[in-house]
Amino acid sequence: MLGAQLPAGTSRQRVTFYLSSRGFEQQPSAESNTVVAVVHHVDTETLQPATARVTFHFDAQDKLTTYDLQPAPENPLRP
Repeated sequence: MLGAQLPAGTSRQRVTFYLSSRGFEQQPSAESNTVVAVVHHVDTETLQPATARVTFHFDAQDKLTTYDLQPAPENPLRP
């Protein structure tokens, strides 16, 4: 989902708009060239909700270079 919607080169502004427009919580980041968010989705194979912490990395021009996904079971999907 993220790779298709937010490919490398996407502006930081577009990434933060995408996250906020979908209700994904943004969290404080220790690094100035990153944006951290908690993303919820339903695993299409198991039909179970899944939660991940995503760290988006940006270059000096605030363009997306990569992102990392980590499980975030401490932030479950809320009804």
